[in-house]
Amino acid sequence: MESNQHSVIMEVLHRLEKAGVLGQLVLVGSWCLYFYRSYFAEGSFYSVLRTRDIDFLVPTPVRNPNSVDVVALLDDLGFIPEIKAGGYIQLMHPEVMLEFLVAERGRGYDKPYPLPHLGINAQALRFMDIANDSAINLEHEGITIRVPHPAAFALHKLIIVPRRKNEAKALRDTSSAVEILTLLIRAGDTEMLHDLLAGFPRTWKKTIYRVLEQSDHDNLAAALRKLDT
Repeated sequence: MESNQHSVIMEVLHRLEKAGVLGQLVLVGSWCLYFYRSYFAEGSFYSVLRTRDIDFLVPTPVRNPNSVDVVALLDDLGFIPEIKAGGYIQLMHPEVMLEFLVAERGRGYDKPYPLPHLGINAQALRFMDIANDSAINLEHEGITIRVPHPAAFALHKLIIVPRRKNEAKALRDTSSAVEILTLLIRAGDTEMLHDLLAGFPRTWKKTIYRVLEQSDHDNLAAALRKLDT
């Protein structure tokens, strides 16, 4: 199934790139783990944790965007638009669930966020600015994909763990974060970790350390505290 998933996702990415909109998006969620293999030293990152979800963060406000009707663009691949309970749109495929997100700010945005340049709307989620503000470019199969820096991916996962209602997802988030943080610290690749921690509110940092300590990763929590000085 993974190979079929991969082929569908790569076709989606190629079409978005050809339409001129892929560079305006940041890939977030578990599929980042697949593309992070090109960030870390060859053979050092083996994570196979991926889901059917493929999520794109759309930076807002959108300035001078290229436009494309995403539903029409992916229609012949078998993607069917489905309106979720919150009113936002997911594109459903037997192998993939495609969703667009925006960062929720201030008091929040409890309605679907319209993205007329993509012909869809998006779900607003907390803490997504972490991904946007740290986005990097990775090359894969001839295309450039924007993803959060691995440090941002890992810290974001730890921040949202206490908000997870699904314990299995919380455990997976913690596991992914620990794997990435361990590799970054082992490689001495800690500049982004330091910069992010320096800019985080104290409450976010307390959550990160607490989640690590409660999952018996005290040494990792201590290493992050040392960077946060």
